[in-house]
Amino acid sequence: MGWFGGSSQKEGIEPGQAPTRAQRKLCWENRDAYFACLDQNGIMQADDGELGDKAGVCKDFRKAYEGACGKSWRRVLEIRSQKTLEAAAAQRGEAAPPRK
Repeated sequence: MGWFGGSSQKEGIEPGQAPTRAQRKLCWENRDAYFACLDQNGIMQADDGELGDKAGVCKDFRKAYEGACGKSWRRVLEIRSQKTLEAAAAQRGEAAPPRK
């Protein structure tokens, strides 16, 4: 957005630019939809690893999530998710799923 109004921003987050409120909202909505798909299908990790979405059941949700959220944002959200899994596993006295 320039000094005198008008917005030429795209939906995605430009590298090196802070996301707008609308972009953050879109990122979170897509993240929630992706993780809801993973939960509904019993998938434990948001990747293609051992406990991940190997069959590609949630690939469309993942593509939307990756398109709406910058790489650094996805990394922060994945770290936050991993810490939540570790805390839940610690409460149950189990080992958390391995990090990728």
